[in-house]
Amino acid sequence: MSENVQSVERALDIINTIVAANGSLSVAELSLAMGLAPSTIHRILQTLTVKNYVFQDPQTKRYDIGPEIVDISSSLYLRYDLVRRVRPYLQTLVELTGETAHVAQLNGATAMYISQVEPLSMVRMFTTPGSVAPLHCSDVGKVFLADLPAARIDEIVRKTGLPARTPRTITDAERLGQELQQVRHQGFALDDEEREVGVRCLSAGILNGAGKVIAALGVAGPTSRLTAERVPEISASVTALALRVATELIYQPAQAEAHQDIMAEQV
Repeated sequence: MSENVQSVERALDIINTIVAANGSLSVAELSLAMGLAPSTIHRILQTLTVKNYVFQDPQTKRYDIGPEIVDISSSLYLRYDLVRRVRPYLQTLVELTGETAHVAQLNGATAMYISQVEPLSMVRMFTTPGSVAPLHCSDVGKVFLADLPAARIDEIVRKTGLPARTPRTITDAERLGQELQQVRHQGFALDDEEREVGVRCLSAGILNGAGKVIAALGVAGPTSRLTAERVPEISASVTALALRVATELIYQPAQAEAHQDIMAEQV
């Protein structure tokens, strides 16, 4: 085992030991619990403290779980809670549109699909839970970009670029800005074969009490079935259901906004 891997394992063991103790621990207590030298424990704790994974009380010199762990835990709780609570709405969307329904959340500079319900058709979509999509050429990604400040959008575009996925992908920053303005105006975003030829997707944002987008709800289907002529009808169903989800799930504004900030910072 390499020294780097061993250090990572020991760092995780320290975090787990503090969590299991349900309270702060001293270096001596950690050393006794883990069977490691105090000097080794102290060295690893220094790194974990700098990274905010543990916190040292300046008075007692004891260590407890840091704000980074709390943020991660809160983020995961909100994500999995949303998956559980939104699934019936996805089923409703499938019944209304006959297409694959999905929900995604912002994940740094990408959008991550966290749940999906498929119709009883043979055509399968790529919006599987855990998969990610670029922000500039996906319906869910445009929903998130349209909700971000201009400076944040510019930062993401500079970092990721606007790579072409198909001949229809928007690869010009000015054109993307116009597209996002359209998203804000109409209340939904469209991926019109911009990510994959022959596939059309449409999503609307789920808002928290502060009016911030915490998730994107939408559908995806082959262009042969999800035709351009159906976009007005389907967009009405998607935006109405996204509003219903936001209203009926009653998210706590402070929690949801904090989660959005956490996810947006992971670039």
